[in-house]
Amino acid sequence: MNKEIKDRLDKLENDLKESKNEIHSLKSSVSLTIERGIRKVLSRFTRKQIILGSVIALFSISIIGIAGTVTKTYTFSSGDVVSASKINTNFDTLYTLVNGNLDDSNISGISGSKITSGTIDGARIDNVSASVITGALGNSSIPKPADSIVFFSTQSVKGDFGGRSGADQICRNNLDNNSVFMFHNNCSNVRALISVDANDEIRDMVANYGVPTDRELRGTNDVKFGTSWDNITSESFLIPMSNAVLPFGGSRAWGGTGDGGALSGEHCTNFTDASGGSGGKSHLIDPTKKSILSSTNRVFLTADSTVDWCQSPLPLICICF
Repeated sequence: MNKEIKDRLDKLENDLKESKNEIHSLKSSVSLTIERGIRKVLSRFTRKQIILGSVIALFSISIIGIAGTVTKTYTFSSGDVVSASKINTNFDTLYTLVNGNLDDSNISGISGSKITSGTIDGARIDNVSASVITGALGNSSIPKPADSIVFFSTQSVKGDFGGRSGADQICRNNLDNNSVFMFHNNCSNVRALISVDANDEIRDMVANYGVPTDRELRGTNDVKFGTSWDNITSESFLIPMSNAVLPFGGSRAWGGTGDGGALSGEHCTNFTDASGGSGGKSHLIDPTKKSILSSTNRVFLTADSTVDWCQSPLPLICICF
């Protein structure tokens, strides 16, 4: 019984060896057939043509991955001698381009869906449809003109508002930051446009408070009415100040100022007195005027008809820079 089993196992082993040999022979035959086919095809071309074809194929595969134009340094024709240095030069062109030197001439277009991270500078965006802006834009994101001196007016107050410090505080309380920063980059220094005493006149504000002399004069609505601080002291504007100074509801404002921005003789006792009588009067500012063509067009009013009792509420005109 054991001998019979052994004979069967020996026969199976021999059969497996024969099958293995047949498979090996078949594989060799197939490989030989493929090899002969390739050799037959390649035999139609010279060695130079085979090398040239390989170079062209590699270049084609590389260029497919680059949207744009690539200029080859060397172009080979049938029968040319192909040198390693020329092939390397052509490949170096692609290598240099792909490694951080792609530009607009090489990229025909990129889908926005492919940009998933990072920040794109606003200057690089030619046009953005409003329909794609789903969030809120901060004031810092809105392009603005060069810094200017911003003018605005306050609610009406009587003439005893506390001199310079009281007037400046009223201006700060009435500053609408949202309106200002919609059009202007900077507005941190707030002052009232008044003359309080001989050492604190409108014409002294440049020296006293650092008011810049080279900035345009604009209102909170971004309307320009002057080109520099000189328009204030010369009382001459591009358009009436009232067209830009908001929210200006009347035709007069507290001033205490005369010719050229100097202190006038009437100023509600340095803007500390709201009583009537000869001591309770002030010369006013008339923002509806444009220039000093005549006494009736003065901005800083000095005629008797321009004097108002200090007990009458009027707004202040303020500046921010």
